[in-house]
Amino acid sequence: MASPRTPTNKRTRSSQSASSEPSRKKLCTNARTACPPPVGELESPIKATAPVSILEKTLRRLATSVDLATVRTLKNVASVDELPLLVQTIIEHAQELVAERCHKLKGKRKLLQGELYVEWLYECEYILTAIENILHAKLQTTVGRTLFSILFQLVDEYVSAVDRYQDGWSYEARYDWVMSLVEEANAASASSTIDARSADAVHDAETQLGRLDKILQRVVLRFKAESIDHKRLAGVVGMKEEALARACCLLSEQTGFGDADEMGFGLLVNSREAMLQWKSLASNKAKSARQAHT
Repeated sequence: MASPRTPTNKRTRSSQSASSEPSRKKLCTNARTACPPPVGELESPIKATAPVSILEKTLRRLATSVDLATVRTLKNVASVDELPLLVQTIIEHAQELVAERCHKLKGKRKLLQGELYVEWLYECEYILTAIENILHAKLQTTVGRTLFSILFQLVDEYVSAVDRYQDGWSYEARYDWVMSLVEEANAASASSTIDARSADAVHDAETQLGRLDKILQRVVLRFKAESIDHKRLAGVVGMKEEALARACCLLSEQTGFGDADEMGFGLLVNSREAMLQWKSLASNKAKSARQAHT
């Protein structure tokens, strides 16, 4: 079945800001199987309708095993200006793989929108596994900047994909095997299981994002440790943290992940705190410079 594709043109995101001071939130675990599980974290089928980028192929290899040559390939691929588009292609492929598994669902078995977004996360697990493998490996090369760029773009493109689908920008881009919000409301009034499924989806998403958060935190610390000019980079990292704060705010608004009332403060807590600590170096440097001239 041909599944709807997300167009590759770049988009604008809500500029609504969120506080840069993330708060702690307990992550819940609650496994579920809304539709058939992936073939395997490392072996998702490659469909002819979804062009697979060299970035995805390289990450899938690294999710299986790590060697210096493949890591160097990853660094070269991730260093190009087209990295956002490469990561967007990965998200599009994840969407197609979910569609291949779930497109036959009908009636009450249709996915809730929150469940759909969790399935997209599941299809990206190989990326987290690859990065964990790289972090554990003893390599004669720096990897922090590369891994940070990949994970930052992954969060950005995932949130954008959720935002596009949630806003329903195009009828053709809607999946007939996913309930609309109206269908969810009608189903919830007839059965209490819908509310339970919705809660499970939130829990599962927070678990997946919690894993990403811990890995990104390690990547931020590695990036800083490997950077000779880490004080100069502090300002750049601070801007990236602000962008992540806005992304978490938007994701929470759209889905309830991380508590909608908290405006996303419960998402990516550890990694954002690590980035804020790095950012503080720029503030301290500027303060010291002012004091030196007084």
